Amino acid sequence: MARMSWGKLYLTIAFILAGSSVIAAHFVSAYLPAFTTTFLSLVFASLTAALVCGRKMVGAVRHLTGKTWLVIVLQALFGSFLFRVCLTKGLQYIGATEAGVITGATPAIMALLTWILLRERLRLRTVVGVLFTIAGVALVQGFPFETTLVQLRPLGVILVLCAAACESLFTTLSRRLHMVGQAEETLPPLVHAGFVSILAMAFCLVPALMERPWAAIAALPMSAWIALVWWYGSIVTVVAFALMFAGAKRCNGYTIAAFAGIIPISSTLLSVLLLNETILPYQIGGCALVVLATLVISRQKKPRIKTDSKRHTIKCVDTVYEVMK
Repeated sequence: MARMSWGKLYLTIAFILAGSSVIAAHFVSAYLPAFTTTFLSLVFASLTAALVCGRKMVGAVRHLTGKTWLVIVLQALFGSFLFRVCLTKGLQYIGATEAGVITGATPAIMALLTWILLRERLRLRTVVGVLFTIAGVALVQGFPFETTLVQLRPLGVILVLCAAACESLFTTLSRRLHMVGQAEETLPPLVHAGFVSILAMAFCLVPALMERPWAAIAALPMSAWIALVWWYGSIVTVVAFALMFAGAKRCNGYTIAAFAGIIPISSTLLSVLLLNETILPYQIGGCALVVLATLVISRQKKPRIKTDSKRHTIKCVDTVYEVMK
């Protein structure tokens, strides 16, 4: 399998896991405040990373440049801290199904960031994809918004869209890090995920303490603990981050943007299967437009690159190890 194909496989699995974060947040957000939920999930994510690759994390600290640390800090702030807070807050106003489809804005936002930050050429297809995504999000919410001031449903939509923007910036920064040739050898994917989790946990500490969550934590049911510790803390954060970082090494910005469309599909299907939520007809139309936007954005012409098939065959054997090292 060619290098680019492995990158797409990593991105597919990573974004399926990212989509499941909506479900995990649903099980926890009803019991814990937003900052506390984020902090606890990152505590368990950091512990997982430390147990798996603690020695390599210590060794990497001495070799990373200031620019690389800046990217890691920004990723922790936007992609982990603000993303989770916005998503958890948003789920207090709208359902997980709606939130899952609204995150369909991620490919469009990521495509724009690819153009602005990565300076990759913006094509007409990308512009059309952005417009389709905006239309799809409007349909999902029932444009004009079917709500009242008491329900504050538009606020939930805005918060989930902010979460999508944070996720987009997080992923774009990952691609930027490898485009400029930084951290290729000193920052393996799992180590990278561990650093992001630890820094994001530090961002959450003070706000979480201000929520005085002790009683809520003590009353947390077992289902919420499982979602928080095992899935939201370890799988969604450490494993998904590591796979996404590995994919960002191998794929261009627009390919990453296109595959990010897997997030709302994953969230929506899991919401229906696990939470017994329903999708209304206009939401189905919104889903279709989001999928169409993803397909349009993915149709980017890529330069033909000659590859050594023998070299790629050898690399396939070590590919999974490369992600985990």
